[in-house]
Amino acid sequence: MRYFKNLILGIVLSAFICLKVNAEITVNELFFDSEKPFHLKILEAIPEDGIIQIGDDNAKNTIIEFMDYFCGYCKKVHPELLSIVEERDDTRVIFLQHPILSESSNLLAKMVIAANIQKKGIDFHNALFAIEGNINNDKLKKIIEDLDFNTAKFNIDITKEEVHNIVRLSAFLANGAGARGTPTFFINDEFVVGYISIERIRALLN
Repeated sequence: MRYFKNLILGIVLSAFICLKVNAEITVNELFFDSEKPFHLKILEAIPEDGIIQIGDDNAKNTIIEFMDYFCGYCKKVHPELLSIVEERDDTRVIFLQHPILSESSNLLAKMVIAANIQKKGIDFHNALFAIEGNINNDKLKKIIEDLDFNTAKFNIDITKEEVHNIVRLSAFLANGAGARGTPTFFINDEFVVGYISIERIRALLN
């Protein structure tokens, strides 16, 4: 498939060697085992706390979006992705961190992973994309208050090496798959770069 032409094997190998993340898949399985589609092997490589998902684990269709919370097109496509899951019970959407636009992008990615440790990652994720106008500290504080989770644990988890490594691993896998910008998608095994209309997404589902 054409996305394999874009794999930066050395970078991703370095990610697995250097990052202290307990992935369930080996480097050899990720790249050289053809029994399972590459996009599903990416999900096996990401630790559970790094998976932000809506939809059933056993859904027939899988949409993976590599995204950045400061990406305008990620924000534009987000309600469309939610609507697809609402209208179809055979589809799941998984949001993976690819914070490439700024250091603030990286901080937000870690905040969402920290929230996910408390099982509120998708709520934090959705709230970020629902913000009107610019993201600022006051709006972030409001989200944290509304979600009512353990803020002491949250603040500690943001700084943990484990959370940092999950974000780094996700970004390495995004780069290795050929994601040079955001949003970038796998819609089942179809690799799509850039914003995509809801009509085209529907057309690529089984």
